[in-house]
Amino acid sequence: MAKAEKNLTKIEKMQEFLTENKIECFEVQTLEDERHTSIFRSRMEVKGQILPMAILMDDSVYVLIQVQIAPQVITGEKLATMAEVINNMNNNVRLFKFTVSEKGDFMLNACMTAENNTFNPVLLNALLTETLHFLEAQYSNIMEVIWKKEA
Repeated sequence: MAKAEKNLTKIEKMQEFLTENKIECFEVQTLEDERHTSIFRSRMEVKGQILPMAILMDDSVYVLIQVQIAPQVITGEKLATMAEVINNMNNNVRLFKFTVSEKGDFMLNACMTAENNTFNPVLLNALLTETLHFLEAQYSNIMEVIWKKEA
């Protein structure tokens, strides 16, 4: 049986982990692309706010967690004023990187590397837990900076 498990893809291992642990909060979207991408969509509740979250997996060695901290809030001039803050956060918080989407969504990203034979869904689950703990501790501070009025 161990040999059969070794041949599972990251996506199959993740689905098996979710089933075995009765974790039912994910909706899985499979894309018809060249990298065989699957997106595990869910949400995180942080300080009473529901934040959309996704885990992206494909044939590459990367597994990406993305959490939408605030939708469409950093556009135009706000992006220019927030660039220094975002760079500072990226330099000081090693586990997470913060980005702004084309629509102005403020995003938290965490990336782990794993090939099919080395992917461990328990480690990914630990990373999700760290993400939630970080957001619980820092969400108010992050939102205060985002909503700060310019002088």
